[in-house]
This record gives sequence, structure tokens and C-alpha cells, in this order.
Amino acid sequence: MNAISSSGGSRKLLSFVLIAALAILAYVNYTKRVQLATDLKKLSVQMEQLQTGNSPQNVEAAKAIVDKVRKHIIISTEIDPTVATIVDVDTLKARNEFYKGAKNGDNLVVTPTRAILYDPDRDIILDVVPVQLTPQGASSSAPAVKK
Repeated sequence: MNAISSSGGSRKLLSFVLIAALAILAYVNYTKRVQLATDLKKLSVQMEQLQTGNSPQNVEAAKAIVDKVRKHIIISTEIDPTVATIVDVDTLKARNEFYKGAKNGDNLVVTPTRAILYDPDRDIILDVVPVQLTPQGASSSAPAVKK
């Protein structure tokens, strides 16, 4: 009789372990799916920004930002700097300490020789570093910010 009770207990234990493992697997898959959905949403926003990046409104907004920055630092009028708005400051901070004082909504103004981090809310320059732009044929499309 003990052998039958023992095998019944083993089956219950095995069933419990199997159900627990399936529940853990379902939870892990759910959290991965949520993270992927979040990443996809961020990429969609970035893609939309890239696609509408050269609209007349964006060109005017960039020009206005450069004009404000020129009140604080000399930028040659012969160059047309690239202007970007920071949308994911945490990722940038993790990659480069240049962004440590930045927040979402701040601007990055890139000239051929330097990167200027500008806070439009406080109308101040947060930091300036020299940059080394990659040549047109290079694989990276982002400037290398050195600190």
C-alpha cells in the first residue's frame, strides 16, 4: 500500500513542478513580449521622426535652435549644423557621459568640429565636446563624440 501512496505522491509532485515550470515559462515569454512591444514603439517613433526630419517646419525649428545657440557660442554662418532633439536620454547617458546633464527635449547641435548640448528650457549650453565626423562612405551615420 505504501508503494501506491508513494507513486501517487510522486505524480502529484511531478505535476506541481511541471505546472510551476509552465507558469514561469509563460511569465518570461510575457515579459519578453511586453519589452519587444515597447522597443517596437520606440523604433516606430524614431522612424517617424527620421521620415519627417526634413520637413519645412523641422528645418525652421532647427534654424531657430541654432540661432539661440549662436547667442552663447560662435558657430560659423558658413556651416549648417545638424540639430537633433533628445528623446531617450537614459540610453544616451548609458553610452556616453557627455549626456549626463541632459534631459529629454534638450538639443544636440553638431558642427563638423564639435557637438553642443543645449537646454532650450533654460536657454543654456550644457556641454561642448570636439567631434570626429565619419566620412560619407563610412558605415556609421552618427558622429563620434569624444570626451
